[in-house]
Amino acid sequence: MLTWDSYKKWLGDAAKGPTPAPPAPDVAALATDTRTLGPGQWFVPIKGPSFDGHGFIEEAVRRGASGFFYEAQRAGEVPATIRSKGLAVSDSLLAFQRAASGWRRELQSLRLLALTGSTGKTTTKEMLSRILRTAGPTLATQASFNNEIGVPKTLQSLRPEHRYAALEFGARMPGNIRFLCEMAAPDVVGLVNVGVAHLGIFGSVEALLNTKLEIFRDSPNHAVQVAYHDDPRILAGARGTGKRTLSFGRDPAADVRLLGSDWQLEDGTMRVRLGLPGGRQLDIPFDVAHEALPLNAAAATALALAADVEVDAIEQGLAHFSGVKGRYLVHRGGPLTIVDDTYNANPASMAAGLATVARAFAGRRQILVLGDMLELGDGSTEEHHKVGSQTVARMQPALLVTVGPEARHIARGAVASGLPEARVRSYDTVDALLAAGLDFAKFGDTLYAKGSNGIRLSQLVDKLLDQTGRN
Repeated sequence: MLTWDSYKKWLGDAAKGPTPAPPAPDVAALATDTRTLGPGQWFVPIKGPSFDGHGFIEEAVRRGASGFFYEAQRAGEVPATIRSKGLAVSDSLLAFQRAASGWRRELQSLRLLALTGSTGKTTTKEMLSRILRTAGPTLATQASFNNEIGVPKTLQSLRPEHRYAALEFGARMPGNIRFLCEMAAPDVVGLVNVGVAHLGIFGSVEALLNTKLEIFRDSPNHAVQVAYHDDPRILAGARGTGKRTLSFGRDPAADVRLLGSDWQLEDGTMRVRLGLPGGRQLDIPFDVAHEALPLNAAAATALALAADVEVDAIEQGLAHFSGVKGRYLVHRGGPLTIVDDTYNANPASMAAGLATVARAFAGRRQILVLGDMLELGDGSTEEHHKVGSQTVARMQPALLVTVGPEARHIARGAVASGLPEARVRSYDTVDALLAAGLDFAKFGDTLYAKGSNGIRLSQLVDKLLDQTGRN
């Protein structure tokens, strides 16, 4: 059982008042949302650009919270009748982060693996978690918990019985990954690639690369690094730290080498061949085929090897990977085969997804529903237009539907490259598309949907699956 002495050690100068009466809460009992808070939990009032949890402290107590954090400068807003249940801190989010970080450091037998990248990091993380679960009790990042709030939410869920944790780190600005490394103290770190995702935020590829390389520079000295060998910038960034490094890629010099892949077009599956240090080879069957999947598998394998996972566990774990919701998840069995790739999009992932559809569903009547790729900055128009022209170069879709103001440039690029205008529809929002009531089955037999998460194309996929009883 935790004591307040543990919290005082973890919080340090973030603690600004006397501790409440015992018992101290388990870190897992810290909750940031009153809507899901249960009796006995502790409420942490997080502040955001459009909300402030301090306004919900009384509601948390009514819902059965045993106590709460509150910022010392806001003490006057906490009713005197319940103030003794709270712990005054300088910043409630900082206190939450420090508590989660302190708890993580108590778990000495845990191997924590963290990875980042521009594309494919969630798929790689899910592959890795499959491997690690084969080797022992594992906790993995849920949903998109990869930022300064999501990572401590994952850390607080760790239990003493966990042998492994697989975390995903995201970055919205320079310094983000450095902060996450300092909080989570990973034992293994990986950078799977660097593209142009979020380029509108970072301003240049160099700034984005430098931020991603924080996962090497700012990880603990004992951390083992995993780097994409085929990108010399990434490999040099890893080797420049002097820490132990494993690499993956197609290059013959990579520690984990992608030897090749075989597509089974009749059932949409594939096999991936990997070469490992020492000469052993793996031939892994996958239930889903995707252009990016082989390198994702190589990255997950290298990360697992860096954590000293047995090769047999790697082979078994990869063979049980069957896809991730919103990330090229194939739904068969109805009048439409639906490929759900709606979670996010950038030029690299869009190109890989379209190339996969063109190859995996060659000869089928393909329907493409493509949404805005957000946060591309000044190059957005050009990148969207390029998607349209590249699409027509790969295939002749039976119907192209674009959703979002930027995605209209996809339509223009496709028409300029020869796709008949009669096969193109454009909508500003997913609500407008849903209101149009298109009967997609009249146009084709395979529907591929992809766009940035903010465009909400997942609503279209959910509706189509509901209509055919596949949700």
